[in-house]
Amino acid sequence: MPIYLTDVVGWIAGVLEVYAFQEKTMIPLRIAAVFACLFGFAYGYLSHAYPSMAVSLVLLPLNLWRLKELRRLIADSGASVIRQSNYEWLRPFMHRADFRAGDVLFRKGEVGDAAFLIGAGDVRIPEHKATVGAGGLLGEIGLLTAGHIRTATAICQTDVRAWRISFAEMEQLCLQDSKFCLHLARIIVQRYQANLQKSAETPAAIGDAAHPA
Repeated sequence: MPIYLTDVVGWIAGVLEVYAFQEKTMIPLRIAAVFACLFGFAYGYLSHAYPSMAVSLVLLPLNLWRLKELRRLIADSGASVIRQSNYEWLRPFMHRADFRAGDVLFRKGEVGDAAFLIGAGDVRIPEHKATVGAGGLLGEIGLLTAGHIRTATAICQTDVRAWRISFAEMEQLCLQDSKFCLHLARIIVQRYQANLQKSAETPAAIGDAAHPA
């Protein structure tokens, strides 16, 4: 039985699609999906399957865009480890949330489900006698604690513009690429160590360090 180019291209496209579906790491998944789209388009052209060509043309730029976003995320998160205090690379993956003065972001003892990046305004942490301003990250350590129990309360001292990311979304980002998870863990540890050091030097001067809430 003769083997035709159309069949070979179709089989390659199918194998790449199956690989992309079973792959759990997002960058290899997206790369496989890009090549699956290319081979899928070629198969559609050779076999005159125009719906297949159309689907591949739609999915190709989407997969390329997501691949670019993931690579940028890893690059930005790696650079933030050096800068330590910069969390801006997380913002594209967060959701805008505005609060009024006196609003409570979370309370000590409750189960946490999100972390917050402060864009503008001040948030008071009564347990630490500290205030977190623009650029501060709150609540991220709850992702790592047993039961996600909050260890402090966060109260808006002024009107606050913030960005919110759920623990589920953070876990998904960690699952998508292990490098992101490693960068995030390093940042949390570095900020927590700085918090402990400042607490030892002067209990009231926690400043802008990330808080174990």
